[in-house]
Amino acid sequence: MEGSQEEATAVALRAIGKDVPTHVAIAGITESSKAKGLLVVGDRLESIGGEPITTTQAVRDVLQKTKPGQSVSMTVTRKGKEQTVDVPTIAGQGGRTALGVLLGLDHDFPAKVTIDAGAIGGPSAGLMFSLGIYDKLTPGPLAGGRQIAGTGTIDDQGDVGPIGGIRQKLAGARSDGAEYFLAPAGNCDEVVGHVPDHLDVFKVGTFDEGRAAVEAIAKGQTGSLPRC
Repeated sequence: MEGSQEEATAVALRAIGKDVPTHVAIAGITESSKAKGLLVVGDRLESIGGEPITTTQAVRDVLQKTKPGQSVSMTVTRKGKEQTVDVPTIAGQGGRTALGVLLGLDHDFPAKVTIDAGAIGGPSAGLMFSLGIYDKLTPGPLAGGRQIAGTGTIDDQGDVGPIGGIRQKLAGARSDGAEYFLAPAGNCDEVVGHVPDHLDVFKVGTFDEGRAAVEAIAKGQTGSLPRC
């Protein structure tokens, strides 16, 4: 949930033209990891073996240049200060070289955005968080008073991912009075044939597509919007 809110905030702020740098960070350390005491949660990864780290995939790729059990030199930023540590690797899934850590994304936000999500959990609200934040930061009501629901994860690039329980969410949205629903493109096969009466469902694959759909709904111009 926290990661979902961070990425939704980053996507929304970028959509209004703000610069939001992204950093790969340590989000957790597993029991089998040999990085305990060398890395801590919150460390931002700057480089491994001298190679700059800008994505989580870059971490995985550079580690494969080392055999499991060998150490890698890592430069991290911890509490604003850079330091270099040698971290032993381990054998991960399929014999791949791993650190035994969980990776996440950390951002430098130009402003503080607070989301009160209540007791809900999980990443499924990412798309709607990003649209809600964008709505707050731009003039006028984005939905134009229409009752629009939706679901879908959001990543740092603004891509919308599928979620679980789409049919239940469709039913719940209609029960709560929604007339329109934004569904991840990856869930369309589960949507077809299970749309409640009087609920229009539109397919979205990115934040930009979601925003365009809401703007079209607000204007009553939904004829060209893609559906599942």
